[in-house]
Amino acid sequence: MAKWQTREQVSDDIETQLLASRGIDDKDKFFSPDYEKDLRDPFGLLGMDKAVDRILSAIKKREKIAVFGDYDADGVCASAIFHDFFKKIGFENFAVHIPDRNIEGYGLNFEAIEQFEKEQVDLIITVDCGIADYDEIRKANENGIDTVVLDHHLQPEKIPQAIAIVDPKQEKDDYPFEMLAGAGVAFKTIQALVDKGGFAVTPGWEKWLLDLVAIATVADMMPLEDENRVLVFYGLQVLKKTRRPGLLKLFEKTKIQQQYITEDDIAFLIAPRINIAGRMDHANASYALLTTESVSEAEWIAEHLDSLNVERKETVAKILDEIDKRAKDYKKKPEIIVEGDLSWPVGVLGLTANKVMEKYECPVFLWGAAAAEKIKGSCRSNGMINLVDLMRQLPDGFLKEFGGHAAAAGFSLEVDKISDFKEGVVKLFGKIEKKETEALLWIDKEIKLEEIDWDFLQIVEKFRPFGMGNSRPYFLFKNLEVSMVNKFGNGGIHLRLDFSTRDGLISAIGFFMSNGHWDIKSGDKIDLAASIERNYFNGYDELRLRIIDIRNLPACR
Repeated sequence: MAKWQTREQVSDDIETQLLASRGIDDKDKFFSPDYEKDLRDPFGLLGMDKAVDRILSAIKKREKIAVFGDYDADGVCASAIFHDFFKKIGFENFAVHIPDRNIEGYGLNFEAIEQFEKEQVDLIITVDCGIADYDEIRKANENGIDTVVLDHHLQPEKIPQAIAIVDPKQEKDDYPFEMLAGAGVAFKTIQALVDKGGFAVTPGWEKWLLDLVAIATVADMMPLEDENRVLVFYGLQVLKKTRRPGLLKLFEKTKIQQQYITEDDIAFLIAPRINIAGRMDHANASYALLTTESVSEAEWIAEHLDSLNVERKETVAKILDEIDKRAKDYKKKPEIIVEGDLSWPVGVLGLTANKVMEKYECPVFLWGAAAAEKIKGSCRSNGMINLVDLMRQLPDGFLKEFGGHAAAAGFSLEVDKISDFKEGVVKLFGKIEKKETEALLWIDKEIKLEEIDWDFLQIVEKFRPFGMGNSRPYFLFKNLEVSMVNKFGNGGIHLRLDFSTRDGLISAIGFFMSNGHWDIKSGDKIDLAASIERNYFNGYDELRLRIIDIRNLPACR
């Protein structure tokens, strides 16, 4: 459970308070970012000159270019950005390769390099990957294939010998903002290519690519500050006008009203369906959705992705049920969960590990089978431990490979190590140092229900888009009397609380909050932490609260 902490109150005026609590000095720039002024020169990125020169040379000579992406939303969007650019300038001698998550894994691989050699590829452009592919790029060099790396991940010890590397996280790069998504780096590269290439395109055409940049940036949970705020701010405007048949069909399928689309729609409806192909099928489906010009093809793909998303939910639910059953065998509340099964699909383990971590509030390691005799896993930490540090301390040969970040990582292991894996991780966990994990829930201001109206919401929404680096404002409502309790959704998994005000009822919604969270009855008085939102779903136009947490419930009945 999070500890509630109210931010320092500097003003009764809500706009002034929110600006101060976020450290925003220039509100005009924050509320109305300028595309031309607030996006930096792409040539300020280390390696951009060399990257652009090599790509332009390939275009001029009609060399064969292979764009090598990644199977998540960021990599798929970055690949589609290059597709759109090449099509716009009339360059056809290119191919896009997105690896199979289960068979090829992440990043360049030797099999792909060999295939590119057979196809007489002259230049590989990696997007959202490549910075760690030292051996693979060396292989490409030996085969006479040049590589330009466009990435946004941390620089490893050994830097690939590519023709050019553009990655704002390179140690020698002094570009002021390093938190671009992979698609953001791809977009900056297109900006530079258009600027230097002298192509017959309408000035500013590249802005139409910002719908993809916005999807990727939100999906990859990049901080929505500095340049990312500008890219997503304008990307949402493009999404409201996008002509992509695939996205339009996806809006229909998910009942998104295009004129009102928000970053929440990206995070909860669009990105999961773009990501799902790489998890449950092949990311080529998502790439086709974003690039097709056929309405009928777009409709089929959108339907396919939606059905995969339903299948994913069912698969995750089954794994969660199994983990809950196994957790009952634990003698006490688990401090760490390590579970797996050969039947569990690898593509959903990251999502599942997140849900298990949130429920049990402890680190989680899950494994499954990507293919016969190939065991892979995902792990998540609640901040108690550094996952990569823990895996690094396991005995040599215990894991085939591992990597990632302190809080989210992946691994693979040999079949004959399965029986020892849980015992080894649990034993090591008992020895290493842990950190306190109580999270803070920052409350922007204590207010009363009567203060909530459309004008109040309009002020709050000026701070959009919300996300990492620009959190949604949370408000505290004390001593509220619950008028009505309603559980809805499949099996009553969601919670709605109604409260009476002098102007009528106002509702507070908590998705996936009805099962095992709180025993609330009509007439109870509670303290509520909530955000404020507008609900457009299914034609409604409703002002409501979104439940974050509830405190001060009556004693258990």
